[in-house]
Amino acid sequence: MGKERPVAFEDAVLAIIMTILVLELKKPETMNWSGLWALRANFFAYALSFFWIGLMWASHHNNWHLVKKLIDKQLV
Repeated sequence: MGKERPVAFEDAVLAIIMTILVLELKKPETMNWSGLWALRANFFAYALSFFWIGLMWASHHNNWHLVKKLIDKQLV
């Protein structure tokens, strides 16, 4: 079994998680700088989570380059 399928699955899962993160952002009540400033904690949490998941994805992606072969064992 090649390693392409698990890599693609991991990429898809992390992409879905990153997409769900942006859905949790609230719309500012007023469309000006004070409205954005009121949501600074939400934006900071989003940015921190996004970069942490991105760092995790990059780390896992680099580790997959070290994998030479996956063993496909079937249960008897």
